[in-house]
Amino acid sequence: MDYQALYRKYRPQKFGDLVGQDHVSETLSREVEGGTVAHAYLFAGPRGTGKTSTARIIAKALNCTDRRDGGEPCNECASCIGITEGNSLDVIELDAASHNKVEDVREIRANVGTVASVGGSRRVYILDEAHMLSRAASNALLKTLEEPPEHAHFVLATTEPYKLPDTIRSRTQRFDFHPIGSEALIGHLGAIATAEGFSSTPESLSLIARHARGSARDAIGLLEQVAALGSGTVDARGVTRALGLADTEVFTELARVIAERDAPGALSLVTRIASEGSDLRRFVSDSIEFLRGVFLVLYAPNIEEIVDEPGDVLEDWRRAARTLDAGDVFRSIDQLGDALVSLREGREERLVVELTLLRLARPETATDPASLATRLDRIEERVRWLHDQVRPDPANDGRPAEKSQPIAEPPAAPVLRAVPEPVKSAPVEAAPDTPAEVTRQESVKAPEPPAAEPTPIPPPVKPVVSGADVDTIIQKWPAIISQVRDRAGARRHALFQEALPVAVEDGGLTLEVPANLPFHLDQLQADTRLTEVVEAAIVELLGGSLRVRYRSGNGGTPAVRDETPEADSESATVPDKDDLLEVAAEDDDPISIAREVLGAEPTDG
Repeated sequence: MDYQALYRKYRPQKFGDLVGQDHVSETLSREVEGGTVAHAYLFAGPRGTGKTSTARIIAKALNCTDRRDGGEPCNECASCIGITEGNSLDVIELDAASHNKVEDVREIRANVGTVASVGGSRRVYILDEAHMLSRAASNALLKTLEEPPEHAHFVLATTEPYKLPDTIRSRTQRFDFHPIGSEALIGHLGAIATAEGFSSTPESLSLIARHARGSARDAIGLLEQVAALGSGTVDARGVTRALGLADTEVFTELARVIAERDAPGALSLVTRIASEGSDLRRFVSDSIEFLRGVFLVLYAPNIEEIVDEPGDVLEDWRRAARTLDAGDVFRSIDQLGDALVSLREGREERLVVELTLLRLARPETATDPASLATRLDRIEERVRWLHDQVRPDPANDGRPAEKSQPIAEPPAAPVLRAVPEPVKSAPVEAAPDTPAEVTRQESVKAPEPPAAEPTPIPPPVKPVVSGADVDTIIQKWPAIISQVRDRAGARRHALFQEALPVAVEDGGLTLEVPANLPFHLDQLQADTRLTEVVEAAIVELLGGSLRVRYRSGNGGTPAVRDETPEADSESATVPDKDDLLEVAAEDDDPISIAREVLGAEPTDG
């Protein structure tokens, strides 16, 4: 026998062979076993999910002479073998794309009246791509579809059920075929690879399943292609070569380039991808998918319940989410989406990708609102840092306060500029005699970068706060929150305000984060700058130091949130509404105000 493609060789032959469609196989097998098979079915779902195969299994089960338990066909009798080989007279399979006229439907209606090939058999009509029927053909099929002869059954398969008229859909029993899950598809591919004698790795099968997007036919076809490329070996390298994909490490490197503002690294990344023969358009599309995963990780702690991806992919998303801000993720998705549109318009691929990655690594080169917002955030970050470094001390006659433990300076965004040629200055023979001469020489002197300041000797560490307890911390907590907002920025403030003080012990302050916010807890524990800002605020407000620790809580909301400290002044008390109205009535008489301000007198006219 001539070679047969693997997706045809391993086509499901019974209900138990269907992959990832348990809701369909269990229902149909029970209907066959109980003799309650409907006269018309509508199978809807993406390509490669088993719609046509299920229709053939129904035909086998209805005509099998030795049906097994659970309504399964035997696949050994003459009827089952004939349907499997495609030469049975009891199964009529039509393609609606080429049989979509009224004349074709009339022919079907004429054939429906004829009896089956064998007494007691059932005739099954499989109409593939049913949404391609014209409106006239659909109307011509209505009566036959509603009241077919007892020996006739219809199965309509389509990938676009919304294009079918409501009159067709209401006359059928509908089953929706879902994209096959990654785990089920990986197991199916592994079984086929073992049966064919292929040498495969879990990473390669996971990569095939991911890019098949739930289609068993696409996955099996790709497995066959990679096995032929590798002479029976299926590995990740072969999959990337066959599909023109970039390695998975490339997307982790892309996240690093964006987070660290590494423009040379961005250009090197494009060079690496192009030199490996990867498809740049596919790289941009996969980058958008990768950043979508990072976005989901940032805002959905239960990521496993939202997406159907392998564990190693989810870990890559989490690793990138620890380095990228939400603003960078949104900006990157927008600009990569624009680049994908430009690539589809036929523009120079490498140039478009290089410019896009350069804008992602250097927001100052872009003028879109998202990039401008990112630049403003970085400016505010540096201003807050400078404010912390030179904060005046009222107890020291307004001079800058002596620095406590210095807070690490945020990395400055490098700016693209031309490198100036070195300026050769003539040696100075004598010092200038007058201040005017000094001023003139300084005005013409070439600008030089400021010399690096010597590392300051850290002052003595302040002692631990004595006599501090949770009530003391709660009293000062709104002031600490305010300083975090001013010095650490809105993003860190949004994370930090979910933590609440619960204990002071062993020279440390324990802050509790609700158990339903694991992402916030991970971010707070990993953010050393935020910890330094909080500890500095404690030193300033309490006169001593406390080490800040975070832990997960029970998910409840402690009663201390949003309480007003009792140390506030009496002016913070809100007056009663009636008091306000009485004061307005006594002191704000409009006639008196007019006399006093304008010198006017009321008149009768």
